[in-house]
Amino acid sequence: MERDLHAAGLRPGELSERLAVVTGAARGIGRAAACALAHLGAQVAVVDVAAEGEETAAQIRRAGGAARFYPADVADGDAVAHLARQVGAEMGRPDLLICNAALCPVAPVEEMHPTLWDRVLAVNLRGPFLLARAFLPALRSARQGVLVNLVSADAMPGLSAYSASKQGLVGFTQSLAAEVGEDGPRVVALAPGMVETPGLLEAAAGLAPLLGMSETEFRRVSLHPSYAGLMPVEHAGVAVAFLVSRLAGEYHGQVVSGYEVLERAGLIGAGAAPLVGGAGATGAARSPAGAPALVEQLDRLRALLAETDADFRRLPLFVRPLARSGFRSKAGRSLEAWRQQADQARECAASGRPFDWASLRADVGRLLAYVRGVPEETARFTRDPAVLGEVARRTEANAAALEALMGALENM
Repeated sequence: MERDLHAAGLRPGELSERLAVVTGAARGIGRAAACALAHLGAQVAVVDVAAEGEETAAQIRRAGGAARFYPADVADGDAVAHLARQVGAEMGRPDLLICNAALCPVAPVEEMHPTLWDRVLAVNLRGPFLLARAFLPALRSARQGVLVNLVSADAMPGLSAYSASKQGLVGFTQSLAAEVGEDGPRVVALAPGMVETPGLLEAAAGLAPLLGMSETEFRRVSLHPSYAGLMPVEHAGVAVAFLVSRLAGEYHGQVVSGYEVLERAGLIGAGAAPLVGGAGATGAARSPAGAPALVEQLDRLRALLAETDADFRRLPLFVRPLARSGFRSKAGRSLEAWRQQADQARECAASGRPFDWASLRADVGRLLAYVRGVPEETARFTRDPAVLGEVARRTEANAAALEALMGALENM
């Protein structure tokens, strides 16, 4: 993991004087996240109902970090309240809260006992509520408080309780972010992806047949071209660490993909986004050094993205996650990832370095479709002729700029 953290540009000590509470930290993503945060200098309160949480704390201490194990059932209100008091008295004021504890039983709806359903919802959804309620005073008083809820982006057969709880947790995250406001702690939902955790591997025996796969085929499932199969659990830990240390200021009430975080960290390739490669990189083309016309058009793209970001920030807080989610769905990736991609492309155009211009052209086509749909989307929220007229004017100008960029890229 140390090598992965270094590859992501994370430095030992950059989270010194921070205190992180990580739940579900006895194994899997929770353990990886706790170890990653500790490597960056954070003290870690390791929380889990399983006694193996002590091994996580011991592993951190052996590596020179500071950690304590707190056995607690996050679904128990009294236990969580006691946990908050105990952590405060023994370790200090926490400013990072990672809500990762979860149950993921595989059971078709017709075979699931209501008691199991209730327990999954209690751990996966009631737990983050209780934790937020108990630790929010500390996070509010911290200079850089961050609360991360681990969620799941996709539903699967046999995981109805788990999926329902995680989708509910997305809504809870959005609501909580609106409550604490822009000046409070950052509240983010992280969907790590398909990660090779002990829990997922245990679930594979029941889950794979429901997906029409063998267990071996299930373990080879990859949701990102950088992986031949499931994401290594250490990478999920790096994603948590990079999110809270470098990106938390950019997200509030949103769902961010673990793959996107790792792309931005530079630990994995940008998937559908073009990758900067060497002269012989597949699909990469070299632009003429300087390429002033292309540089100018890419600057217009960057200005369009900055304008869109400013528009989102002017929206009411509760609407912003919906707007950003809609952009990501229609434009192919998040606004933040688009801005990073545009910066890379502009740098390569200015220097003559190779870039996958063909892929960028296809991506700009999706962005163009999003831009053309903005007037219709705006009309859902306002009937003000002045506002609609201004939106139509800007849409026409932005669409023309994107069409010109696509034309230039066609000849690259």
